[in-house]
Amino acid sequence: MARFDTRPLYMNAHDFRYLLEKLGPSLGFWRAAEIAALREQEYEAPVLDLGCGDGFLSAMVLPKIEVGLDPDQEALERAVLRQLYARRIAAPVEEAALPPASISTIFSNSALEHVARINDALSAIARALKPGGRLITTSPTEAFSKALALPLKRYADKRNRHFEHLNLWSVEEWAQRLAPVGLELETVRPYLRLPLVRLWDMLELMQMLQLGRHRVFGKVWRRLPDSVLERLAHYASTVDLSAPPSSGGRLIVARKTK
Repeated sequence: MARFDTRPLYMNAHDFRYLLEKLGPSLGFWRAAEIAALREQEYEAPVLDLGCGDGFLSAMVLPKIEVGLDPDQEALERAVLRQLYARRIAAPVEEAALPPASISTIFSNSALEHVARINDALSAIARALKPGGRLITTSPTEAFSKALALPLKRYADKRNRHFEHLNLWSVEEWAQRLAPVGLELETVRPYLRLPLVRLWDMLELMQMLQLGRHRVFGKVWRRLPDSVLERLAHYASTVDLSAPPSSGGRLIVARKTK
């Protein structure tokens, strides 16, 4: 039986400010919750970062990572500048031919929900993990679609197509998908209460508003005085990013049982 961790969850003001400045209000807010949840976990080396991109988020979780894996070669080239990964592999995990039982921890932030060949990916993850090794992954949940700004299925479908969401699963489905490949669900860490998901989506929509060729909100955001960003980050750092089991995002930890 998986353990649900619903303790309060916060991001410090300094890092919140950095995320808001670099990513904008909506993505910065969502990433803050993911990073806060990921920082709580233990990462036994060697670690593989699945869907690592350019390493922006992962560098806020770990100082060094043995392997960065992503099919986007250009993103991996940008990751070189961070000096985060000892080795980089440009391939989907199901095609990467990782040595069996070679990795102690595979972590993946908001990547598995986009994978079309998800069963192949989970099998490849399980093969690469050592016995007792762990998968730590975050993704939006099955409740995400019902918590958006407009409570309409057509709108939710459009948003999920925009984000290329394919696998928004319940805890029960995660357990059912992981069990056949020898992974047992251990911990579930829900984050972002559903009202916060609605707020996040409203911020996303505001950022899409255009006047001529310019996105108005983004233009205003980039011109905010430092003092305003500081106040926003300080306020955001007081917001509890945890959630009950019905949440917008979810971190899960699964262990290889054999």
